[in-house]
Amino acid sequence: MEGDSNSDDTNSTMLNMYTTLADLSMQESLGKASAMSKATPALWDALPQELEDKVLANLRLQELYRTRAVCKSFRQAIHRHTFRHARRQFLMSSSICSSSSSIPSHVHEGSFSPIVLFVNPLGIWEWSGYHLELQKWIKLPTLSCLPAPDRRVLKNFFVAGCDGLLCINIANPFERSVEKLMVCNPLTQSSLELPPLNYRRHPVLLHVLVDHANNSFMILVAGSSSMGSEHLCRKTEVYDSLTSSWEVVADLPGPDFGLNEYQVGVHLNGIIYCIVLTSQAEDEADDDDAAPIQCCKGLLAYSLKDKTWSSNSSYILPRLSSDATFATTQLLECNGSIYVFSEQELYGSHVHFCIAKFDGSDWTVVVNEKRKGYSRGLLVYPEYVCLAHGEGKLCIFNAVEHTMVVYDINSNTKESLTPLPVEHSAGMSKVHTLNPLPFVFRPSFDTAI
Repeated sequence: MEGDSNSDDTNSTMLNMYTTLADLSMQESLGKASAMSKATPALWDALPQELEDKVLANLRLQELYRTRAVCKSFRQAIHRHTFRHARRQFLMSSSICSSSSSIPSHVHEGSFSPIVLFVNPLGIWEWSGYHLELQKWIKLPTLSCLPAPDRRVLKNFFVAGCDGLLCINIANPFERSVEKLMVCNPLTQSSLELPPLNYRRHPVLLHVLVDHANNSFMILVAGSSSMGSEHLCRKTEVYDSLTSSWEVVADLPGPDFGLNEYQVGVHLNGIIYCIVLTSQAEDEADDDDAAPIQCCKGLLAYSLKDKTWSSNSSYILPRLSSDATFATTQLLECNGSIYVFSEQELYGSHVHFCIAKFDGSDWTVVVNEKRKGYSRGLLVYPEYVCLAHGEGKLCIFNAVEHTMVVYDINSNTKESLTPLPVEHSAGMSKVHTLNPLPFVFRPSFDTAI
């Protein structure tokens, strides 16, 4: 009976502390936590570390990072390995558990797509994401681990992400001749400035890949965005967190600046795919009567195992008509399949959304829809982004107006979803990235830098 009594006391203590922290996180969000936060650490420090971990691990994600902002004791606890273990156990045993990895011990805090970046009046990065499981927009933890951006160039950032890590080139490609790549985990607030590239430049392909089995990550960069840097436009380098160094690998094939659009590429089965200009247009136009192919683009594949690019880009992107020209193109992955999203201008005036699925050898158009509004897309930064939105569903997100339309590829239907709430962007400066953000971001305390 004494053991049961001790257990009841422990559970009661945990419940009381959990309630206190949940209330405290709400007060923190309202800016009213100062008086309460002075008393809480004394109660907190009296708890055994195991109970501290369990109490924190049972908080909702938003409560958790609000609580972290209250005092140093809470921040230190959240950075402990024992907390991460407790959080993992909680997520794996709860209905909100999300796991996209074959590694059983790796769990994440949900799937977010799309994501929107801002800078607040204090110069701190903030962001919001649409939670696919909860089907609502959520404000995510501030990216205070990143240096304050230059407000004059909030359209010039290059951003990639994978399994809890973000990688951002925070240098301005129009003012600075060399890159400055930062990697961060938004939940642990850890960050790392990567060492300089062997060939200093602003790359146009930036891909992040996390290896949970080895507790490591890899960054692939390729190409160069600067005119006059023809000697750099084919360079490819890979960063390995296990060696903390860049390795120069095989050069890009094809014409100079064939890789000419900012993009993150798509990883599938050990291959990273990207979109390039292809010289095959001339080869395919041997017939004098054939119309010349304009703006011909295709896929290029990089093998992670062989560290080489495919010898040619034979998979030409589909066009809706012979006179169609590409305004924008973007790759994405959904449920193990590759899709290409494009805005194509037809007959010199009308712009169509086109989504095509790649089966390994050919393309099948699954969405062909005339775009509403302006006839031409924005070319300064991506106005529309296509993202995975669950099983057999793709979302076209307007990065300017923050509206979403979801297409069910299987049933050939579509629906509009709730746009980003106005309060998420109130008082903020919007960050327009150089590249589309087509990836589904899955925050995780498990992903280490």
